[in-house]
Amino acid sequence: MTTRTLTGIALTVVVAVLLCTGVAGSLMFANSAATAACPTPTGTALADTHGSASDTSTWNAKQVGNAATIITVGGRLSVPARGWIIAVATAMQESSLINNPGGDDDSIGLFQQRPSQGWGTPDQLHDPEYAATRFYQKLSDVPNWQTMTLADAAQAVQGSGHPDAYAKWEQDATLLVNELVSTSGQPATTSGCLSGVAVLARASTWLTAWHGGPVPYLSSGDPTTWLQGYRRDCSGYASMALGLAGPGLNTAALAARSTPIQKTELRPGDLLINPAPDLAGHVVIFDHWADAAMTSYLGYEQSGDGGTHHRIIPYPYFGGYQMSPYRQLVPLTSLPT
Repeated sequence: MTTRTLTGIALTVVVAVLLCTGVAGSLMFANSAATAACPTPTGTALADTHGSASDTSTWNAKQVGNAATIITVGGRLSVPARGWIIAVATAMQESSLINNPGGDDDSIGLFQQRPSQGWGTPDQLHDPEYAATRFYQKLSDVPNWQTMTLADAAQAVQGSGHPDAYAKWEQDATLLVNELVSTSGQPATTSGCLSGVAVLARASTWLTAWHGGPVPYLSSGDPTTWLQGYRRDCSGYASMALGLAGPGLNTAALAARSTPIQKTELRPGDLLINPAPDLAGHVVIFDHWADAAMTSYLGYEQSGDGGTHHRIIPYPYFGGYQMSPYRQLVPLTSLPT
């Protein structure tokens, strides 16, 4: 893969798009007052995402700007960060992030949507904001899209003749989304919501980091068994997502460096922790509530029953296992190892 850093002009486009793009209307993707209360993401200063700008595929200023528009629309519609990655990967496959005036048949724009199939008029579909909004609207109608593979979720929206083609763009899309969020120049100070976006984006990378699939669980002090410098247990995984130094803290240390919060205060990127010693503890990364009554939530975790998961979990955890909600006390990148 040919790689290069994002150019200064590309980053200027990113900042301008993220700060200035507006989208009419609203669409709620999460039944959570806490999630809904978060302002629209406009970027954050991320910690190291275990790559760098040089890991990002070659995209010019226009392509980067189009990706930033997709992310901004997703933020305004309260789409979880995983949805941004799905949308950007889809546009990478369909149009190489180029806003094409037309393609095969009557396909138009970033997602190659077709007027003849009811997506909108040609002029509407050539508007990246409109096209991204329509993509997210269709995605929201797909049952359980948050727990699908990226390829299955994208295919459910697009109905492509090449349904497996989207999977190859997941890593590139994840890196590009992380890069745009981290380089937009906005500090992560807006009630913590922006840093939560970064945590969820990093957490999603382990869903496909092991030969295209979830990372297997392993609690080991042997560095040769770690991934990207992190232990492959629950707290090592959470440390990676939080942007902490590898090999990661244990559950007790994560709890000690966080502050307890109320269940109703949970927001994206917060933690549910049982700090019990001797490998009896556990930690889950909160994504959003799965129901208005707050009886279950979508969470990221690393566990022995299959490794990395992004799944619906009954509150506080399966089988009545006790866990408590926490929030990191200090900026993620300033914690000592």
